[in-house]
Amino acid sequence: MDIPTYFQQHGIHARRELARAAGTKLIYLRQIRCGLRRPSADLAIRLEHASGGLITARELRPDLPWPRAANEDAAAP
Repeated sequence: MDIPTYFQQHGIHARRELARAAGTKLIYLRQIRCGLRRPSADLAIRLEHASGGLITARELRPDLPWPRAANEDAAAP
């Protein structure tokens, strides 16, 4: 799930809690959602953990060389 979808599906309290749990501010998440800012790799990982995996670091930063998941290796040709 990406940040815009998360914002659509979750209310203000869940968004604030996500920001708090990830160690950032809600305004920063809004800026990420609008494309004004890009999260660091560290913040992307913290958001993935804080969201329980709903938001993934790979979706937030597809430009980074994330390790492949075990199930991706099995599906690779």
